[in-house]
Amino acid sequence: MLQRVRTNLAHVDELLTKPAHAMDVVDTRAMGASELEKRMGEFGDEWNYGIKQLKKFSGKAVKALDRIEKKFSGLDRELARQLSKAARKK
Repeated sequence: MLQRVRTNLAHVDELLTKPAHAMDVVDTRAMGASELEKRMGEFGDEWNYGIKQLKKFSGKAVKALDRIEKKFSGLDRELARQLSKAARKK
C-alpha cells in the first residue's frame, strides 16, 4: 500500500502537466468581456500556482515515504533477526 501511494504521488507531475499547459495557453482575449478576460487570467495563474504547490508537496511526500519504507524494512530485518536468535536459544 505504501508503495502504491508513493507511485501515485510520484506521478502527480505527469498527471497535471497537460491541464496546466492547457490553462497557460488559453487566450483570455477570446472571452470578449474585459472583466471575464481578467478573471480567466487570474484563474489560470491560480491554477498554475496550485499545481506547482502540488508538485512540490508530492515530491516531498515521495521522499518522506522512501525514508519510511527504508525504516520499516530495517525494522522488519531486525525483528526477524531477533526472533531467529530467540528461537535458537530455546
